[in-house]
Amino acid sequence: MKQQAMSRRKILKLGLLSASTALAYSSFGIVIPEKSWALTVNTLTPEQGEKLLTVCRLIYPHPNLSDTFYAASVESLDGAASGNPQTRAIIVEGLESLGEWNNKSQAQRLAQLNHIAQSPFFQTVRGNMVVSFYDNPNVWPKFGYQGPSFPKGGYIHRGFDDIDWLPTTAKE
Repeated sequence: MKQQAMSRRKILKLGLLSASTALAYSSFGIVIPEKSWALTVNTLTPEQGEKLLTVCRLIYPHPNLSDTFYAASVESLDGAASGNPQTRAIIVEGLESLGEWNNKSQAQRLAQLNHIAQSPFFQTVRGNMVVSFYDNPNVWPKFGYQGPSFPKGGYIHRGFDDIDWLPTTAKE
């Protein structure tokens, strides 16, 4: 098979097309693959980070949400562990206490989490997730939450009396 040499003009066209496509995607906030992110942990090992991600998904399960939202919580927990040796010890020991997590079924994992629900590990993860997961503005639209209303004039002018979710009744 004979290969043709690319002309300078063709290279410039491809480069310009690639750059403009990338600019368009970034301008509109388009992300192509769902797995285009990487879980970044500095204090925990990558294996501990992945294990913690599955724990987070089980504590606050939302099947329609991708792992990227849970990864933000794991990264927050990793940051808390890097700033506090006691928090790091709680997280690492808690993850170790879960044992061979990957070899367990979903039901076994849930049973184990229910068993340790009062432990410092579980309470640390749960408490951090309340803030890092549910206070994440990127997850709000997935739940239908529009965000805080005060900066936008309050609820009175933004659907306070919008009760379209009630069934309509015939007026007499």
